[in-house]
Amino acid sequence: MEEITDISGGYIEHDFVAEYYDYILPYADDIDYYINLAKQSGGPVLELATGTGRTIIPLAKAGIEIIGLDISSRMLNLCRKQIEKEKEVVRSRITLLERDMRDFNINRTFPLVTIPYSSFTYLTEVEDQLSCLESVNRHLEPGGTFFMTVFNESVQALEDTGAFKEFDITPEFTMPDGRKVYRRFCYVERDYTRQVEVKDSIFYVTHRNGKKERLVHRFSMRYFFSFELIHLFARAGLEVTGLYSDYNGTPHDAAIRDGMIIVTARKGN
Repeated sequence: MEEITDISGGYIEHDFVAEYYDYILPYADDIDYYINLAKQSGGPVLELATGTGRTIIPLAKAGIEIIGLDISSRMLNLCRKQIEKEKEVVRSRITLLERDMRDFNINRTFPLVTIPYSSFTYLTEVEDQLSCLESVNRHLEPGGTFFMTVFNESVQALEDTGAFKEFDITPEFTMPDGRKVYRRFCYVERDYTRQVEVKDSIFYVTHRNGKKERLVHRFSMRYFFSFELIHLFARAGLEVTGLYSDYNGTPHDAAIRDGMIIVTARKGN
């Protein structure tokens, strides 16, 4: 299997991956959930893999102090540009740090730590997963809550070989400079033993002068099963308190194709 060393999912290696991120992921289903969770915790909140600010800016607008960590300076620079558009009172609630979520120490604890939208799946090796979760545990207050999501790879999805051919995944979008972009997707390799998949995110770009480009972002992701996560968390000193399929609290169902595993946990004794 091809080894992908960029654990950011391509956000370090490629300009275009960071540049197009907000256009290919206009996802907002989880925002209200994060805001409610943050308000219940009382804040402040620590968010890992904070990206371009999709979740931290709405939380700051809701009155929550939040620290966002990301390994990609490209993503953090885009995030800063978004933050600069906000009022000073919102900007004052946000701190950004360039850190590797596999191992970090910011000498502070939090009532809530989050990893939004499956960024944990970029950690394909168990030692990296454990190191990340142990770092989370160190930064939780006693009784503090940890929340993260990963993709649910159902058995039906894992046996589907059609995904190894390019398929449409994102509607065409237009960049501010007039570039028209549409995105397709395909699986490249699937290692059932390591539970790792190599995928291509493919961008077809048409410039205003008619020039065309095909840009490929290749990355690896690790898929997880619910009981595996429970044991992984336990090894890191975290007790899983909930496994859900959506943000309405529906119990996790492993048969749901293209769904999520939403995990809540607390700092162990």
